[in-house]
Amino acid sequence: MFTTLYEVADVLSGYPFRGAITAEEQGDVHVVQVRDAKSTGQISINGMVKTTLPGKKNPNWLRSGDVLFIAKGVKHFSALVDNLPSKTVCTPHFFMIRIKPEYQDKVKPEFICWQLNQIPAQRYFSITAEGSLHLIIRRQVLENVPIKLLDINEQKLISNMHNCAIEKQTKLQQLIECDKKEQDAIALNLLN
Repeated sequence: MFTTLYEVADVLSGYPFRGAITAEEQGDVHVVQVRDAKSTGQISINGMVKTTLPGKKNPNWLRSGDVLFIAKGVKHFSALVDNLPSKTVCTPHFFMIRIKPEYQDKVKPEFICWQLNQIPAQRYFSITAEGSLHLIIRRQVLENVPIKLLDINEQKLISNMHNCAIEKQTKLQQLIECDKKEQDAIALNLLN
């Protein structure tokens, strides 16, 4: 069954920072920026900036199970929020996607994240993006992306399959890096 993202989820804006985000060691808020989101659908917490929020706007704090969608830039993909610090926001380059309460038992956020990164949704975004140098996906465009709803067990199966693929990619990358270090060590030993 096909529906739209708007039917099953709310789409919220990231925190409206004005200008550059100033890193503060004593800051009480973590910020997810575009560089922290990976095309695999993960968020890297190692490089996240800590800061103090400017202004008085009440932030939409990120929760586990939210999906972040990069709406501004060259690539438009989504990443799943999981195990981030409690006071974390995202920049306005993202839209936050939060499954509506009435769909919590019918839709897995991991499945939505996965689906937004697949070819059908990516084609939709490339056709509907606006701008010439910096492409933008408007909120209404994201809300209207077609979403196929599968049985919840099928959604879990696909999400698990995706997680296994990411683990395999990570291990293969580690092996490649180990091989490179080994080759470098051999070269240094033989050629010095």
